[in-house]
Amino acid sequence: MADSTTIQRVEDLVAQARACIEQRQLSKATQLAKEAASLAPTNQNVQALVQSLSNQDSNGSQILTLVKNYVERGETKDAQEAVDLLKQHTAIPTDHINDVAHLLFDHEGKPTEIRDQLTGAFVINSAAARRQLASRIQVGTEATRYFRLLWKRGEHSFNSILPVLLDADAWPNAEVQTQAKRDAFLLALGKLLDPALEHGEWSMTLIARLLTSNAHDMAGLIDRDTFEIVLAQLDIRLDARIRAQATLAVAKLLEETREEGEATFTDYVTSTVSKGHNDELIVAFSVAASVFPLVPKTVAKLFLTPGFLEGLVPVLERNSMGQRKSHRLEQAAMELMSAACVDKACRESIAKIAYDWLDDVAHTSTEAEAASMAALVLAKIPPKPESEGSSVTHADDLSSLLVNLTLNASSPAEQQSSIEGLAYTSLQPKIKAEIVSNTALLNKLVERLRSTTTADPCTFGILTIFSNLVSYRPAQSEEQQKMSQLKNYAEAKKPDEKDSLDDDEHVTARCKTVLDADLVPVLVAAARSHYTVTILGISSKILHALAREQKHRGKLAQQGAVKLLLQTIDRLQTPTGPSSSSNSAEATIHLAAHALARILISVNPHHVFSRAMPAISALRPLTLLLTPDTSAETRDLLPVFESLLALTNLASLDDESVKDALLRNAWDPTQDLLLSTNKLVQRASVELVCNLMASPAGVAKYADGSPAASQRLHVLLALADAEDHATRCAAGGALAMLTEWDQAAKAVLEHQRGVRILLDLCTDDADDVKHRGLVCILNLVSAPGDIGEKGLEKVVQEDGVEEIKKGLRECRQPDVMAVGVEVLKAVMAKEGTKGKAITQG
Repeated sequence: MADSTTIQRVEDLVAQARACIEQRQLSKATQLAKEAASLAPTNQNVQALVQSLSNQDSNGSQILTLVKNYVERGETKDAQEAVDLLKQHTAIPTDHINDVAHLLFDHEGKPTEIRDQLTGAFVINSAAARRQLASRIQVGTEATRYFRLLWKRGEHSFNSILPVLLDADAWPNAEVQTQAKRDAFLLALGKLLDPALEHGEWSMTLIARLLTSNAHDMAGLIDRDTFEIVLAQLDIRLDARIRAQATLAVAKLLEETREEGEATFTDYVTSTVSKGHNDELIVAFSVAASVFPLVPKTVAKLFLTPGFLEGLVPVLERNSMGQRKSHRLEQAAMELMSAACVDKACRESIAKIAYDWLDDVAHTSTEAEAASMAALVLAKIPPKPESEGSSVTHADDLSSLLVNLTLNASSPAEQQSSIEGLAYTSLQPKIKAEIVSNTALLNKLVERLRSTTTADPCTFGILTIFSNLVSYRPAQSEEQQKMSQLKNYAEAKKPDEKDSLDDDEHVTARCKTVLDADLVPVLVAAARSHYTVTILGISSKILHALAREQKHRGKLAQQGAVKLLLQTIDRLQTPTGPSSSSNSAEATIHLAAHALARILISVNPHHVFSRAMPAISALRPLTLLLTPDTSAETRDLLPVFESLLALTNLASLDDESVKDALLRNAWDPTQDLLLSTNKLVQRASVELVCNLMASPAGVAKYADGSPAASQRLHVLLALADAEDHATRCAAGGALAMLTEWDQAAKAVLEHQRGVRILLDLCTDDADDVKHRGLVCILNLVSAPGDIGEKGLEKVVQEDGVEEIKKGLRECRQPDVMAVGVEVLKAVMAKEGTKGKAITQG
């Protein structure tokens, strides 16, 4: 029988071999399998590994035959089987690669969907295939022919060019690879100039990826002509996929060319607008709207050029009269105005010059998409003063319009604009009340969110609406309130009047309505796809607000909020998570941890956690809240306090692993907080320590005989003498559990005022504190050997019998009286006074 060392070695070899198979390193996997077989030929795992490698070789050998049957005889079933094998990363034998490449690359054949899939799968799933294609598109070869061949064959085939261009191992050297990239870049640009072009997103994606992967490789090719070709792909009349890739490319071009690029952009927009025709205006407005977020100052300067908006509005008004001539012109102009609203001066200019036209479109357009877009712009700009004679759309009227547009929206574009508009208007308390009272609207928003993905712009808009509905006013400390008053006084401003519709009572009521609308289960279900810092952040903000009210916490836990919060924190803390080191990620982690703490304060941990989601998983995020943020000017102690309460609840579990983890990770910050000047934080930290004393490892913190343990005991005894009743009670409870242990009892007796403090607990006005003091004294005098004798001696020295009798006279609790009687019996028995009246006097 193999020894344990051999068995472990075999297991390691099998694991390494399987990893090599996954990475398509079949020769290395074969070597590892041979070594494993020599050590344990009858091992079932080894035999399974050998069989797996045999299947890999067998399947890989079939691919050539399958491809040949398809190319030469049109056997579609064989082609599909080959595609399936390639997608499983089945390796093609080295001596077959040339033949498969020849069949797929050098035989043009009739373009079919299966031929397209087969070509793409061959290249994407095989490094050897990428080398074959690279050899055909190198400098001096027929690069253009293969470019056109793969384009004609289909999307999978053409998209396979990019991984080849980016795979350094596919090329003989970096110079050849760079030149191939440049050739492909120029060929893709040329495609975009074809007026009859279909599938322009293929070409635009290739250009964008080449720029974003390493724009320096395109040095000398990025000129005014290139820039203008890419800018033209931002036209709103083009496919959204082309525009998305063009936006990425423009962002990179602006980054690379800086002032020169911004000048090219400005010239392009200016010259296009000057032509004055609708087609040119649509392009110019589309480009400016897309580029606005990238270089807002440059575009705002263009937008605010004297005469631009003044000249544009009459054109738009004439277009809108009667039968609207060009809906695309309206759309492009409103997209530009919407983008321009990021700039204050632009917002004011739109409100002054374009308000009436926007108002007219919002209320009279037969195109729901145009009405939604106009309403969105109106939501972003200040209302036009009534004194200027406009038909003013007030906030409530605008909100009602947006609500109706949202409820009746039939296309994604309509939904996006109306939802975004509601997101802006829902900042106002009156609008919040209107939205939350509209059950149909809430259900529509929840259902719409259920069908969204991270890439869907509606996701952020809907979550923003719900966040606005449930957000409480920021709490201000007394010092912050005074500073605000001083600032108002210095600026001669009246304090802002606070709308009663946004007070805590109204917000809590809105929170209940949102909770009852089953938003949380949708967030939980969508968590996997909504993997961005922004989306996770706003979801955590919503849960944080919902968890503020204690009555809501049970339902939050039932609906899966704990799991969602833990997933959020885990994803953002993972090194590969989205922007895990960013400030926004850290803020989201903190917010999610605080929401988690709030829920775990009020629910039974046994009902929340399971083997699949153990309680120990919540300790790390909760402990994070105990550590001060060194970058913050002031420390918010509410998250600290609520985290301590949650940890105390978890420490009550009969799970030693939880207590051990708490002692490892939360002990040091908790000890620091025992000295907090905030009464509530100090109390909560003592209560956590009390629960940790149920663990032997917790007791050791006070009873291992070290100077640190002595110092900790000194602090705990001092807290047993605190003014706050709850703090004394928690400290007394901790001491009661501690003194059950001989070494801990000995440490208390060695403390100068240890017994005196415990006797003071016995005479406390509160019976619960008194009870804990009596248990401590009973533990001291009942300890075995010298410890018990010393305990009795100390109690007698401090006139303990009389102190205990005094405390019992004022006691009304039978269980406390019973412990007191037991203490007196123990003391008197040791003093030889057994049988005397112990309660007399």
